[in-house]
Amino acid sequence: MKLAVIAVTRNGFRLGAIIVKELGGDLYVLEKYAPPDARSFHPIKGDFIEFVHGIFDKYDGLVFLTAAGIAVRAIAEVLKGKTVDPAVVAVDEQGKFAVSLLSGHLGGANELAVRVAGVLGAVPVVTTASDTAGFEGIDAMARKIGFYIESLADLKKVSACLVNGEKVVFMVEPDFPENVLNEMKKRLRGTTAAFYSKAFSESPADAFGPIPQDAAAAVFITDANIKPRDIPYVILRPRNIVLGIGTKRGTAFEALLALVKKALKELDLSEKGIGCIATIDIKQNEECINMLARHLDVPVKYYNTGQLAKVESKFPVSPFVKKTTGVGAVAKPSAYLASLHGAELGYYKDRGITLAIYKCMFYGGFYELD
Repeated sequence: MKLAVIAVTRNGFRLGAIIVKELGGDLYVLEKYAPPDARSFHPIKGDFIEFVHGIFDKYDGLVFLTAAGIAVRAIAEVLKGKTVDPAVVAVDEQGKFAVSLLSGHLGGANELAVRVAGVLGAVPVVTTASDTAGFEGIDAMARKIGFYIESLADLKKVSACLVNGEKVVFMVEPDFPENVLNEMKKRLRGTTAAFYSKAFSESPADAFGPIPQDAAAAVFITDANIKPRDIPYVILRPRNIVLGIGTKRGTAFEALLALVKKALKELDLSEKGIGCIATIDIKQNEECINMLARHLDVPVKYYNTGQLAKVESKFPVSPFVKKTTGVGAVAKPSAYLASLHGAELGYYKDRGITLAIYKCMFYGGFYELD
């Protein structure tokens, strides 16, 4: 987390220096309150609120060593929404309390307040309903595990059902990793969350079919598209879909994107379920692949010919690809490696593009195997 620590008094500067030493970040202080021999700080000049507005979007978290009211007034005019605002924590000038003010779950302010309190020996103050009820919120859990949250419009309603003791069903696919399922159950222990593992229905437009009739809300954990429901629901995307790509030089981004969209539609997969792109390292400067990565907001995993050659025998080999790249295939081997030897969901070819879609069968990110 890129952190800004903001102090407006001499003691605030002292506390801020402790926070930055332990947690990292940039320390800002009103220039007149910085000790003469102080180093590694940024002076605050001019209007305080204008200063805060100027740095607000540049950090993942802001810690104000001020009264909570000062922090609130300073950020009020630049707030955009819980999905984009940074975490904001306010610490009193004596360092007794660390209060989570903004973006408690999605932004990580609750966790930041606990960390700051630990450094200063302060009391963390967290007021989000799920935390005060003794369990972790859906958004906080999703952020820590690494799920992408879809259907944010219903997040408050689904969370309210948990807080109020109404039944919330968590629908997972049959091959969902047991260790992650157990972790989720642990984080939601003591709530009315009920977990169901249900196979896909025959209808591609409704991956899970009907849900229990007594459910007040639902959480779907899947990369598949979900048919709209009559009750509040949230979709959590594990983002364990890998796109393995091979292209001829100079391929247009529009052509690549069109093929990806076609494949996802045929496989009934959400674009938000994609976790990474995989290809050969000689394609690092291929603009269409880089543009696709930016469009999807995912990283690109690059493999050299030695790495691809180790698994090349598992896939059909093209003499032309072998001659131009040094290996007989690119899309399938790279997707296979990036998905931790996962399952192939589909393979597509069009106008010099090869696209292999794989699903990582293990959760925990995309890492190279030894």
